[in-house]
Amino acid sequence: MSFGDFLSGYYDVGVQLPEYLKKKAQSYFEKEALEKESIKTREDFEKRRDRIRKFYIESIGGLDFERTPLNSVCTGIVEREGYSIKKIIFQSLPGIYVTSNLYMPDNIKGKAPAILFASGHAENAKAYPKYQKVCIDLVKNGFIVLSVDPICQGERMQHYDIRAGRNLVRWHADHTYLGLQCELVGSSIVRYFLWDLIRAVDYLCSLPEVDPDRIGMTGNSGGAMQTTFMMMGDDRIKAAMPCTYITSREGYMRTGQPQDGEQITFGAISRGINFDDYITCFAPKPVMIGAVESDFFVIEGVLQTYERARKIYRLLGCEDNVRLGLVKGTHEYNDELRQIAVNWFTEIFKGEKGNFVTDPGMKVEDVRTLQCTESGQVMAEFGDARTVFELNAEYYQKNRYTYTSDLTEIKRRLKKILNMPESRDRIYPRVISTRRINNEANIMDDLNHRNIFFFSEKDIMVAGIYVEVVGRESDRCTILVLEEGANDIYKENDLVNVLLKKGDVFAFDPRGMGVVKSRPVNGRPFYEVFGTEYKLNCDAMMMEQSLMGYRVYDILRACDFIRQEYPNKKISLAGKGIGALYALFATVLDDDVDGAHLINMISSFEDIALKRYYRYDPRYSIYGVLKELDIPMLLEALKEKDIFCFNEPDTGNIIRW
Repeated sequence: MSFGDFLSGYYDVGVQLPEYLKKKAQSYFEKEALEKESIKTREDFEKRRDRIRKFYIESIGGLDFERTPLNSVCTGIVEREGYSIKKIIFQSLPGIYVTSNLYMPDNIKGKAPAILFASGHAENAKAYPKYQKVCIDLVKNGFIVLSVDPICQGERMQHYDIRAGRNLVRWHADHTYLGLQCELVGSSIVRYFLWDLIRAVDYLCSLPEVDPDRIGMTGNSGGAMQTTFMMMGDDRIKAAMPCTYITSREGYMRTGQPQDGEQITFGAISRGINFDDYITCFAPKPVMIGAVESDFFVIEGVLQTYERARKIYRLLGCEDNVRLGLVKGTHEYNDELRQIAVNWFTEIFKGEKGNFVTDPGMKVEDVRTLQCTESGQVMAEFGDARTVFELNAEYYQKNRYTYTSDLTEIKRRLKKILNMPESRDRIYPRVISTRRINNEANIMDDLNHRNIFFFSEKDIMVAGIYVEVVGRESDRCTILVLEEGANDIYKENDLVNVLLKKGDVFAFDPRGMGVVKSRPVNGRPFYEVFGTEYKLNCDAMMMEQSLMGYRVYDILRACDFIRQEYPNKKISLAGKGIGALYALFATVLDDDVDGAHLINMISSFEDIALKRYYRYDPRYSIYGVLKELDIPMLLEALKEKDIFCFNEPDTGNIIRW
């Protein structure tokens, strides 16, 4: 009696959620395009720019850090022909040690221009050979260069364990692992990236050799992301060249590709913040967009962004200040881009025509040579070293929700966080099969199982299996949400029989789960970092929504279905795992639901935010929930309802008969 594939052949539900999100995003893109087309004057542009900047800073949790002493130290100097490399460690905040390499030309006369180099997603960060080559070419051409290790890379692994001698979270996933904790408290890990870089500019400005009016920035991939965000966040950057990151959100949505946690800006799509806004917020200062033809940051998006940016720069009378350096190649800061960077910065900061030709075979340093710490990790080097995890915990304590037992206020907060669709039209259910099944547990008489599906909202089909005891008139229905879906009721005989004693059971699958689960949109494991669930939730988050909010809405629609088809039945909810959390939220929001049976539900969001090591699951990502509420507060507010919470013991791989 299980549902077969494609809702037993009736609907292709595997594509509905990705297509729903794309369609929703497209409506925002069209609105954004109309708004940008309406920009006719400098005043129009400035008004939009101010709004974009303000929302962006708010969405990442603000930048209200204190400028504490940098306490910079030089731990060694590498002498090379024509330049030296100083190993610099400074503290962006007390205990937040930032490792960096300062490339200094020999025989500087007066003050020299400086370039802040931001490393992309390479494990060895500032020591990555291709990044070293950019720094070496720049310093040989008279630029002071500061190359910085970002959070979770190089010597700054955030989950480094001294006894184990390694990082306990995969370095490339570490940004997103910490990012989920930041999202829960209503901030973004990128605020810590930005603050490190702002303090790096402070360090450059403290050097007598640096001309503070000639500071530029460049980086590749994640380093270009940092560059674009600094273009919005620090006015002291006077010229910038982000490489192999700029595209468009439209292009990104079409690919199915994930991005790291720091690259996902809450509300970016719904508020119209596109990649060209990162460029134009920098106007009229000069920017070179570095791009390669065969990047996964698709070239079509690059071209759209460039043309949109040119329009604004033209409006400001400085069209030549935005340029596109497009070369052949794949995703890297390659030789041609490096050559463009050197010549362009030479033109901008020295007023000279750049004629430098790079050496593809140049030699670079090994990782150990550029290492600022003896151990190779600040967490092993400094007893007072702190992590982003600790900073995020402090942010939470300053911004955490205020307790209330007022259910009306709790409902208001929960609706704000979930930001669900509003339509509640009539439901037209399809009953595609009914079957009488012998109850193997012999607790009750035989059962009728009916496979039912209906549209929760336009373009979103949901489904479930309705179970009732043959010959019994029941006055109650329990809507059951299982983590693996409605078809799993055949593995949950004990639970289903307990619920059947109270009345009928409707095993229900909200969008993207169970029998209406999305097909994979990329090759990553479905529920892991960067997998389908992660990617789709990131898309929703950039529209100020979440898969959690959509699914709670679908459960409320299942309640509507029961009220519509069985108007005399009382309604209870039940759930297991993530389904229990969805059921809890729906119980809070629906006054007619008189109880809930919640199994294996997480105890709190705070437990995720305040544990250095937790079990990552993208399904728990909901931006800013801990600014409004947490699970214990909800349970306390529901004490007048029949709420049963229970955690099953982990019995391992025992066969269910």
